[in-house]
Amino acid sequence: MADWRLEVLGGARLLGLAEPLELQRRVAAVLAYLALEGPTPKYRLAGLLWPGSGEDTARNNMRQLLRRLRVATGADLVLGGDVVSLSERVSTDAVELESHVFAGRHTRALALAGSLLGTLDFDDCPDFEAWVLRAREQLEALRCRAARTEADTREQQGNLAGALHFAERLLVLDPLSEEAYRRLMRLLYLSGDRMAALNLFERCRKMLFEEYGATPHPDTLALVRDIERGQVRPRAPGSPPSRTLPLSVLRPPVLVGRAWEWAQLEAAWESRQLILLLAEPGVGKTRLAHDFAASKGLYTVFAARPGDVDVPYSLFVRNIREIFSERPEIPQGLEPWIRRELARLMPELAPGEEVPPMRNEGERVRCLDAYSEVLRRCTEGLACFITDDVQFADSASLEMGAYAYARFHTAGTFPVIIDCCRRGELNGEAQVIHQRLEASGLAVTLNLEPLSPDAVGELLSSLDLPDAESLSKELTRYTGGNPLFITETLKHLMESGSLERGWPERLPPPGRVRQLIQQRLERLSPLALQLAQVAALALMEFNLELAGEVLEVSPLSFAQPLRELEAAQILRGERFTHDLVLEAVRSSLPSALGALLHRRLAHQLELRRAAPGVIAQHWLDGGEPRRAVPFLLAAAQVEESHLRRAEAATNYGRAAAILESLGEVEEAARLRSRSPSV
Repeated sequence: MADWRLEVLGGARLLGLAEPLELQRRVAAVLAYLALEGPTPKYRLAGLLWPGSGEDTARNNMRQLLRRLRVATGADLVLGGDVVSLSERVSTDAVELESHVFAGRHTRALALAGSLLGTLDFDDCPDFEAWVLRAREQLEALRCRAARTEADTREQQGNLAGALHFAERLLVLDPLSEEAYRRLMRLLYLSGDRMAALNLFERCRKMLFEEYGATPHPDTLALVRDIERGQVRPRAPGSPPSRTLPLSVLRPPVLVGRAWEWAQLEAAWESRQLILLLAEPGVGKTRLAHDFAASKGLYTVFAARPGDVDVPYSLFVRNIREIFSERPEIPQGLEPWIRRELARLMPELAPGEEVPPMRNEGERVRCLDAYSEVLRRCTEGLACFITDDVQFADSASLEMGAYAYARFHTAGTFPVIIDCCRRGELNGEAQVIHQRLEASGLAVTLNLEPLSPDAVGELLSSLDLPDAESLSKELTRYTGGNPLFITETLKHLMESGSLERGWPERLPPPGRVRQLIQQRLERLSPLALQLAQVAALALMEFNLELAGEVLEVSPLSFAQPLRELEAAQILRGERFTHDLVLEAVRSSLPSALGALLHRRLAHQLELRRAAPGVIAQHWLDGGEPRRAVPFLLAAAQVEESHLRRAEAATNYGRAAAILESLGEVEEAARLRSRSPSV
C-alpha cells in the first residue's frame, strides 16, 4: 500500500510527512526517472546527472544524494544496490496518468495537469534533459489520446456538448495539430456555431503558415467547403467512421520485381541447398518464400516467435506439437526409444516416467537422431519447409534442423529448407551453423533488396486501386521501395480519405512506418489496445485465456476487440500480422505499465508451469529481479540436462549477478561455483 506520494507534474514534491517536501532538482530527477523507467543501474543514473564528473565522483555523488533523501524522509524510498528502483510505497502522479489512459479512465487522466518536473532546468545534464523532453512528449501524447477518445465517445453517444468540450481540450494540448482544428471546426458547426467554425479555420490557416510555411491540407479545405454549403452531417450514434480496405491492399495479388531473386531460388532448388533469405523488415522475404514454395508443391512453415530464443527447443516443440495434434498417427507410431528421447521435451509422451539427463556426447547424438527422425516423419511428402523469423529462433532448434538437413540431404528424403531472417539480426550461433552448411555446399544466402521504381509502379497497377498508380514516384521516394511501407502508407491514405486527392503535403518522415501503424492503434477501443499490448509482451505464450487473467476480464469479452484488431490488421487470430506491428504496439505501452503487465504475466505463467526462462524474463522486465532467480536456476538445470553448457553458464551467471547486486554475496559465489565450464 503506497503511503508516500511523488508529484512530478508541474513541479517536484513528496507527500507523506507533516509538510510537503519540495525536492531539489537532482533528487526529483532520480525519483521521476525511476518512477517512469523502472529499475535502473545506479551508474547509469549517476552518469546522466553528473556527466562532467569522473565515474568515481558521480557514483559518490549518487550515494550522498540517496543518503540525504533517506535522512530527510526517514524511509528507504529508493531500494537496491547496483540496480536501484522506487519503493512500492511511493505512488506517482505521472504513472497514474499513464495508468488512467491505459485503463480508459480518460477524464481522470486529463485532471492530472502540469509538465513533467515543471520548470526545473537540466541544461547541464544534456542526456537527462533529452530524456525529460521525450517523457514530456509521451505524457502529452497520452493526454491527447485521452481527449481524442473522449471526444469521439461523446459524439458517438450524441452528446455534442461533451464532444465539443474535449475537442477544445485537445486543441489546447496539441495547438499545432491540423487534425485537432478539423475536429473542433466540425463539432462547432454541428453545435450550431457556423461562424465560429469558419473563424477557427482562419486561425488554422494562420498557424500553418507561421509554423510550417504551409497551406491547409485538402481534407481541411474540403471540410470548410462542406461547412459553407451546410453539408456536414453528424456521425450515427455508436458508429465510428470506418473504411473497408480492399483485399488487394491487405495482400497485393501479384509478386512483382523479384525475377532475379526467383532465378536464384530456382538454382538453389536444383542443387537442393538450404536457402537463407535475408532482408530488412517489410521487404517481402516471407511473401517470396511462400510463393516460391507453393510453386513447388506442398510445404509447411515453422514460425519462430519473439521469446523463443530464451527457451531451448521451443521452436521445434511448439510446431511438432501442432503437427502431432493434426496427425496423431505420427506420435502413435514412434519407436519406444524415440518416444523416450522426445519425452525430454514433451513429457506427455512418457507420463509418469522420469528420463535421466544426458551424460555424454554419445547420448546427445542419440537424442539428436531421435529429434531429427521425428522432424523427417512430420515433413515427409513435403516439397519445402520454411522457417520464418529465424532471428527469433532458439539455437537448439536451429542446430537440430541443420543436423536433420545434413543427415537426410543426400538421400533426398528431406524437404528443401528456406530460412527467412531479418538482415543483421542472425545470432552468433545461427551464423556459425549457416556458415558451416555453406562451406560444405549445403546452403546458400540470398539478400533481398527493396523494390525498384519500376517495380513499385507495377505493384500499384496490380492493386486495381483508383488513383494509386499516379502516386508511384511519391511512394517510391517516401517508402524507399519497401513493400510493407507501401501498403501501410496506402492504408493510411485510404483511411484518412486522402488517396483520391493526391499526395498530401505532410506525412510522417520517410520510412517511419511505425508512426502510420501508431495512428491506427489510436483508433482502437481501450480493451482492444490492452489486448494487443498483452499479446506484445506475452509473445509466444499469448492466448485469450492468459490475456483474460492478466487484464482481469472474461475472455468472452474479447470478441469485439478481436474483430477490431483484425479489421485494423493488427492481429490475425492470436498472432501479429507483422513484427513491425508488434513493435509499434509494444512501444505504445508506457514503461511503468509494461512492468506491471510483465509481473502479472510472470505470476500467471508460474501457475501454468511455463518454461522457467520465460517466467524469469517476465520477472526481470517487471522490475522484480530477485523473483527471477529461482527460474533462472531452473532454466540452467534444464539446459545442463541437454548438455547445453554455454546457455546453462549464462543463466547461472545472470542469477549470481542479481544476488550480488542485492548483497547476497555468499549465495552468488555458490552459484558461480556450480556453473559448468564451457
